[in-house]
Amino acid sequence: MQPLRLLPPLFRPRLTPAPAFVPPGPGPDAIVLPTDGRSVTLRLRRPVRVRVFGGRAWITRAGSLDDHWLAPGQVLELPEPPTWFGWRIFASGEGASLVTLRAEPPI
Repeated sequence: MQPLRLLPPLFRPRLTPAPAFVPPGPGPDAIVLPTDGRSVTLRLRRPVRVRVFGGRAWITRAGSLDDHWLAPGQVLELPEPPTWFGWRIFASGEGASLVTLRAEPPI
């Protein structure tokens, strides 16, 4: 039986500790905005939180003077819509960055 040989340091695998917290991904119900800057119209019929997962997003509501610029990880909370028709929002990505949005139930 031959003795066990150690590999040279160059070939030893490096072990990195696992991260303590991995943030959730956007999931299958996420919306990917076009990379050419076109806006997308969304209709939301309940209170929601719109979360950005990648890129920078521009979001505004129909009939509202407020525009919102959201960076990855930021959330826009939309309360109960005033009518059964719901909120109509417009969203687009900044430049050619890939922007992913997801509507979540409010906390």
